[in-house]
Amino acid sequence: MRKFFDNFEENLILFLLPFMTIVVLTATVARYTGLFSIYWGEELARYCMVYLGYLGISLAMKRKAHIGVTALTDKVGSLAGKRVILLLQTVVILAFCLIISAFLFTIISKQYAIEQQSPALEIPIWIPYAAVPLGMILLAVRTCQVFLDKWRELDKE
Repeated sequence: MRKFFDNFEENLILFLLPFMTIVVLTATVARYTGLFSIYWGEELARYCMVYLGYLGISLAMKRKAHIGVTALTDKVGSLAGKRVILLLQTVVILAFCLIISAFLFTIISKQYAIEQQSPALEIPIWIPYAAVPLGMILLAVRTCQVFLDKWRELDKE
């Protein structure tokens, strides 16, 4: 179970990216050959791309691949100062995740209540919108993991 969660983003991205590519390719070839039309292909590809983007945010945090400005942390020489900056960075990211998730949960609950559907796929519209809070929750979890890793690294200095 731990291995599944540790690779959650990679597994979903590994499925969604080829799936989206196949849908777009099939829809394009079918349309230009005149065989048939996949009218919902573009919408499905768009929703896959949104999920890919939000999963990618979390994956980048896990791999410590987000751009970071180290000018301030490089100037701080003390261990306590570095820990304060690390804690502040983590709190800001977690607050951002919380605010965005809370806002989107409000929107999703309204969409769920009125049973709004997507135009082409005719699926509940809250399913595509759920990519945002899912991405923010995963980002918050990965942020906490990175925080603990960096805190332990500071202990070794």
